Amino acid sequence: MNIRQTDRLRRPGRAEKPRSLVQRIMVSFALLVTFVAGFYAVALHQSMEFTESHLLASFLEDALAGARYDLDKNITPTLPADTHLYGAEPLPPPPSYLKHGPLGYSEVTDEAELFVFRSTWRGEPLILTRDQQGFEEVERSFQRIVIISVIAVFALGLLAGWWLSKNIMKPVKELSAAVRQASASPVYRPLSVTPADDEVGELARICDQALKRLHEALEREKAFTGDVSHELRTPLTVIETGVELLEMTTLTPEQSKQLERVRRASVTMRELVTLFLAFARLSDKSRQSEPDTLDGVLRGTYETWEPFAAEKGLELRLEKNGSCPGTYSPLLLGTVVGNLVKNAVSYTAEGSVAIIETAEGFEVKDTGPGLSPDEIPHIFDAGMRGSSATGDGAGLGLSIAMRICRRLGWQIQALPSEKGAHFQVCLAKPPAPRADRRL
Repeated sequence: MNIRQTDRLRRPGRAEKPRSLVQRIMVSFALLVTFVAGFYAVALHQSMEFTESHLLASFLEDALAGARYDLDKNITPTLPADTHLYGAEPLPPPPSYLKHGPLGYSEVTDEAELFVFRSTWRGEPLILTRDQQGFEEVERSFQRIVIISVIAVFALGLLAGWWLSKNIMKPVKELSAAVRQASASPVYRPLSVTPADDEVGELARICDQALKRLHEALEREKAFTGDVSHELRTPLTVIETGVELLEMTTLTPEQSKQLERVRRASVTMRELVTLFLAFARLSDKSRQSEPDTLDGVLRGTYETWEPFAAEKGLELRLEKNGSCPGTYSPLLLGTVVGNLVKNAVSYTAEGSVAIIETAEGFEVKDTGPGLSPDEIPHIFDAGMRGSSATGDGAGLGLSIAMRICRRLGWQIQALPSEKGAHFQVCLAKPPAPRADRRL
C-alpha cells in the first residue's frame, strides 16, 4: 500500500503558543490589583449610596418638619429652588405619580427623578420632593473617576508585574542559560552561576548534581562498552583465523555451508564491535572507512544479502524513487540498512523484499507477516520482537538502528502496511514547499 509522504508524518494541530512565566506573573499581578481595586470601588459606591440615602432622608425629614412648623404658624415655607412641597390647601396638590407611596423616605424614577419624603399634616398627605439631577451628575462623575482609576490600576499593575517578574525571573534565566551551556558540553563542567541561599540556589545545586551524575554515568557506559568491545576482538580474530584455515581444507557441501554461516556471523560480530566502539567514542577516526553515498551503502547491503534471499527463494530488489544527497558513514548507515534488510529477509517466507532509495532517505518493504498496529509503537524498544518473529534473535537490531538514527538526527519509523512490514528512514530534510503567491 502506497502512503503519501504527507500522510506518514503526524501532523499536530496548531497549538496556541504558551505564555511565558514572565507574562503569567504580569497578568496575575495586574488581575490581582485590578480585582482589589474593583472590590474597593464597588464597596465605595455602595457606601456612597448608603450614605446618600441616609443623609438625604435626614435632610428631607428636617426640612419637612420645618415646613410643617411654618404651616402651623400660617407662614409660607421657604424652600430651595430644587425642592417642592405638596399637600392640603394652601399647598399645591401633589402630582398623580406622588399620590401613592410609603411614609418616610423614598425615590421616584418613573415620571421624574426625585427624592421624596412623605408625612401628614392636618390628616392629609404632606410630601416634600427634591430633584435628583444634581446628585446624579455628581454620582456619574464619581463613577467615571472610579472606572478611570480601575483602568489606571490595571495598567500600573501590569507595569509593576513586569518589573517584579523581571527581577524575580532574572536568576531563573541565568540558571537556565548556565544549565543549557553545561549540558551542551561533552564533559562535566560546574554551572557558571553562584547559587544563592534561596529556592533558585537550591534548584541550581540540584541541577549541577544531576548533570555531574549524568556525565559520570555516560563515562562509565563508554568505558564499559569500549572495554567489552576490545575484549571481544581477540576471540573474533581466533574465530576468523580458524574459518580461513578450514576454508583451505577439503569440505563437503554441507560443511562449507555451515562454515559460511560461521564466517558471516563473525563478520557481523566484528561490525557490531566496531559500532559499539564508535558509540563509546573510543575508536580511532583515522581507521574509519571513507564516507559513501546512500546509493553506495544500499548497493553494498544488497550485494551482501541477495545470496541469502535467493537461498530462501525470495526476490531482493533494489529500486530508486529518488536520489538522496550527501555522504554518510558506511559503518553507521550500513548497520541501519543491514538490520532492516536482515529482518525483512529473515521473517519473510515467500515473496520479495524491496530496498527503495528516495529523495529523503530509503525504505524497506517486504511481503512477510508484518506488524500489528499494537506492535508498531514499540517495535524499536530494546528486546521487542514482533509476534510473528521466529529464531533466536534478541530483538536488539531495530533498537540499535533507532539509537544510531537518534544520535545522527535521522528519522526512522515503521509504517502501517496492508501486507508485510514497511520501514522508512529519512536522512535529509524534505525541501520546503513553495509559498503560493496567488493571493
